[in-house]
Amino acid sequence: MGQFRNGARTFLNILAHACKLSRLPGFVNGGRAILGTDDFNTLYALWVPLCSFVDTLIALDNYYNQIDYVEETAGSEDVGGI
Repeated sequence: MGQFRNGARTFLNILAHACKLSRLPGFVNGGRAILGTDDFNTLYALWVPLCSFVDTLIALDNYYNQIDYVEETAGSEDVGGI
C-alpha cells in the first residue's frame, strides 16, 4: 500500500505542502508586504478553504486506498506469510 501513486495524488500532495507553508507567519507578513493588505486578504480568504478541501480530499483518498488494500488482500494466500 502506498507504493504506487497517480498524478492526482501527487498534485494533492504538492497543494498540501503549499498549504502547510502558507500557515507560517512569514507567509502572511510577506504576502501583505508584496500584494498589499486588501489584495492579500482577498487571496488568503480563497486559499484557506482550498487548503481545507485539499486536506479532506487527501483523507478520502487515504480511506479509499485502505479499503482497496483490504479488498485486494482478502482473497490472497500471502496475507500472513512471506
